[in-house]
Amino acid sequence: MPKIRQLDDILSNKIAAGEVVERPSSVVKELVENSIDASASRIDIFIEDGGLQLIKVVDNGEGMESADAKMCFSRHATSKIKDDHDLFNIMTLGFRGEAIPSIASVSHFDLRTSTGQEGTFVTYEFGKYKNEGTCDLPRGTQMTVTKLFQNVPARLKYLKSVNSEFAAIHQYVERIALAYPQIAIRLYHNDKAIFQTNGKGQLLEVIASMYGIATAKNMLPIHLANDEFSIDGYISKIDTSRASKTNIITLVNHRYVKNAMSIDAINNAYRAYLADNRYPIAVINIEVDPYLVDVNVHPSKLEVRFSKEYELRDLIFEGVSETLKQVNLTYQVKNKETERETFKPQLDQVTFDLEETPPLVYQEPVQEVIKEVKETSTLYQKQPIIEESQPIEKPIQQKPIKEKIYAKTQIHGTYLIGENEKGMYLVDQHAAQERINYEYYKEKFSHLDLTMQPLLVPLQLEYPMSEFLVLEERKNVLEKVGIHLEVFGEHGYIVRNLPLWMKKIDENIFVDEMIQEVLHKNYLDVVSLQEHAIATLSCKASLKANTYLSPSDMQTILDNLMRCDNPYVCPHGRPTVLFYSDYELEKLFKRVV
Repeated sequence: MPKIRQLDDILSNKIAAGEVVERPSSVVKELVENSIDASASRIDIFIEDGGLQLIKVVDNGEGMESADAKMCFSRHATSKIKDDHDLFNIMTLGFRGEAIPSIASVSHFDLRTSTGQEGTFVTYEFGKYKNEGTCDLPRGTQMTVTKLFQNVPARLKYLKSVNSEFAAIHQYVERIALAYPQIAIRLYHNDKAIFQTNGKGQLLEVIASMYGIATAKNMLPIHLANDEFSIDGYISKIDTSRASKTNIITLVNHRYVKNAMSIDAINNAYRAYLADNRYPIAVINIEVDPYLVDVNVHPSKLEVRFSKEYELRDLIFEGVSETLKQVNLTYQVKNKETERETFKPQLDQVTFDLEETPPLVYQEPVQEVIKEVKETSTLYQKQPIIEESQPIEKPIQQKPIKEKIYAKTQIHGTYLIGENEKGMYLVDQHAAQERINYEYYKEKFSHLDLTMQPLLVPLQLEYPMSEFLVLEERKNVLEKVGIHLEVFGEHGYIVRNLPLWMKKIDENIFVDEMIQEVLHKNYLDVVSLQEHAIATLSCKASLKANTYLSPSDMQTILDNLMRCDNPYVCPHGRPTVLFYSDYELEKLFKRVV
């Protein structure tokens, strides 16, 4: 008796739903992308109980004819592609024809659509056709999903709380709003307006609606291009950062994707400015010929594959690095009053005119809720421990001084106060000396000197056999930078000589870090490891807090700092200098009307 049989359409769609529809946010994603592909200029999204009770997406797009409205529930029925040529030239968000039948197989699905003439409605319940007919509807489409996953209890079991599911929906809506600032998007939860954009096409206004006007004001425009790629968007200044990479948002041809290579390229460009656990805010859209990118590598279409990935990585890294170098990155000290006084006009006028544009869906009026978020700050204090003054060396070569700051006094043996015609500067002497030492040592170690020096006491290293076997295959990578591993014992090594460029660096820690990188990555980023070692060395060689200085020593620190290539932060990403403009000082003392 044959064992292989053809699955029916309902079961096939349920299986497909397992890949396409993981949670309520997946439903919202698929429906909103259909609205965007239908050239909608306005999309309203209504959610109840995190999407478990109701998901409704209403748009003013081109709508569908009656025959198309019925056909869209058939699996792999799509208007986006016709042949394999189109599969490699995808310009739309959807293209597989799986979303609607998959969603309809695990929910009650009501579709209402109109091209401007008589409207059509079609309903399905858990994959089974229920009803169809005509309806009175303006041009556009309304898709309503209820009882999601009620016929697959196993899926319901793994859903998170209502708040968690709605948070995932909210995050997706924010991402799609950044990708399409020209579309007015509104999100409602349990009859309350939660998020909205005005659809005026200004990306900075969408950023303001997400992160606040003060953050949007602190973003830098970025424009990059080569023969294959064109990149536009915004990146944050170094005094605006977050504790997670999730705010580095990459779009490819206006499709939100999670591209690790692009995110890492942006993040790496900030490593010289931010602490290890801080990350920038960035929104970039990568325009590329559809033939050079494959979006059909994951069911959710959140991953893409580039044919010229390394060229893109270098373009992003170099472009972001250059953009940061072109602006003054000194930390600006402002209070709420001075922030309001200096808002950019276009951001100060961000409004959404909710009264003039009611929701597209015909229902009871939706109550709007405006939530105010208050920012808090923490003041860190240190107890002074007075130490003897020590002479300040001048390790920085006589590079031009970027900006002359005149030393005036010192506070608590820790902070220097300087001034010039622009205003007042507050400098952390330890962080400043760290930056000075860091650039001095970095210049000194800029060329790897593989001249070897014998160690008085050889280094002994021992690793588990699993790691030892891998190292035996890869230790030639270390030999290229002068680290020769000599087998010692059953699964250990001995190092008898080290290159001169490692002088003054903690050899044990540094060699072990290099070995760990070879073990886990199969390559060695010597520059990155060297910078980490130099940063540690610079910190140990720097002035400590609570060290009192002479006026000449204070001036030397300020001059050396302003000769640095990057005087704004220490090697660990902390600010070296804070700036108070004359205007801000006058505002603090209520001297400006």
